[in-house]
Amino acid sequence: MRIVRDAALEAFAIEVSRPEDQIDLARAALVMGQFAYPSLNVQDYIERIDRLAEAARRALREGKHPGLVLAEFLFETLGFTGNTQHYEDPRNSFLNEVLERRLGIPISLSVLYLEVARRAGVQAQGVGLPGHFIVRVVLDTNEVIYLDPFHRGMVLSEEDCRARVRAVTGGKLPFHPSFLNPVGQRYILTRMLNNLKNHYAQRGDLVNAARVVERLLVLNPENWIEVRNLGLLYGQIGRRQQAITLLERYLEVNPQASDAAQVRAYLDALVTQVAQAN
Repeated sequence: MRIVRDAALEAFAIEVSRPEDQIDLARAALVMGQFAYPSLNVQDYIERIDRLAEAARRALREGKHPGLVLAEFLFETLGFTGNTQHYEDPRNSFLNEVLERRLGIPISLSVLYLEVARRAGVQAQGVGLPGHFIVRVVLDTNEVIYLDPFHRGMVLSEEDCRARVRAVTGGKLPFHPSFLNPVGQRYILTRMLNNLKNHYAQRGDLVNAARVVERLLVLNPENWIEVRNLGLLYGQIGRRQQAITLLERYLEVNPQASDAAQVRAYLDALVTQVAQAN
């Protein structure tokens, strides 16, 4: 599904058009946030991460496993930590704000760890647990450990991870070993955007919610639920003709959808409004 792109959205599309293993996660995350920070200088923040990695490399020469030293450096020495008091603040999801405020949510702090680790030569990957995001680090012995950036890089065992899943799901979701599999760059960016979408929707900020969904559709143009969502959002913020195009496409592809009747009724109302305006 093609949507109208402004300069910031086009820049994000370029960043994520590369093969998965060639996406620069830090740069993509920063470019992703330019809709909220139009004057954001991406290169300045990239250089800040580079400087963190250079300082981390000096710390890594001092002793124990690099992954653990890096966690101590970021979360103890520098004080990056989870924003437990204002978890729902959208600033927690933007990498530039994480670097400025040293506060974030699990996934944004994990992105910081991963990107400093990559530059410093530490082998680390993201893990998208249900309701929580952590990183996995491979030790010199090939043993895998898990770190929780939201809780100052706390080391987690597999049983700790199981307990986290039980806690966030109320025990309703059985743990599956695949929950601990590494995830890719597009998955991480999608999850970051989903967090932002929920934040803006809860605040009634439909304009920014639409901007987030536009980026979700850049990552996955055939996510028909998001096509519908964007159509509904466009309709509510006055972009009726674009809303009509999206909702018509949604119904064309999903004529038997459970919400087809409601979407069709809303679409008919939009068509009437456009006709009356002309």
